Amino acid sequence: MDKAFGWIGEIFQTLLRLLPWLVIVPATHAGVAFVHGHRIKKWDPGLHFYWPVVTTYKLMMTVRQTQKIQSKVIMSRDQKTIIVGALVTYYVDDIVAALAHIADLASDVIERSQGAILNEVSKHTLEEIQADRAAFNIKLKEVSGAALNGYGVQILQIQLTEFAPTRSLAFNGHAAVGNYALWSGF
Repeated sequence: MDKAFGWIGEIFQTLLRLLPWLVIVPATHAGVAFVHGHRIKKWDPGLHFYWPVVTTYKLMMTVRQTQKIQSKVIMSRDQKTIIVGALVTYYVDDIVAALAHIADLASDVIERSQGAILNEVSKHTLEEIQADRAAFNIKLKEVSGAALNGYGVQILQIQLTEFAPTRSLAFNGHAAVGNYALWSGF
């Protein structure tokens, strides 16, 4: 019986798309509407009407957010092997850039921040970084902010969550031989 009258529901849904719809954008979000597929209209928090037959929209949180940067092993300037992980705190300040020009903002924040952090760590010695971690975190915020310029986000802070010298063993198939930069497991 449902299949017999399913076409009535489809017709009804198609007719509803011809009427304007109301979207509520919460105070913690913002959005963009794509009118006719190409014109971008910014939506601030509040009530917005749109015409579903010619408009699609996306909403995104704009308030404070965090992304964990996966730990990586890197060589410092003094040739010491270090494991580095971080936490990036940011907010979205340009919703059009964040939604209309970038496919996945969270993964881009992780990728660009990780690259900037690893690049900056490789320019310093272990002792320089350990001497003033607060100043180094501020430097990481600056370089990550520069790497994310144009992405619609502002970096609030970066904290190194994992930072330590590391020693790893490498296996050559016969026995453990010395200290090497990385052990990938079995």
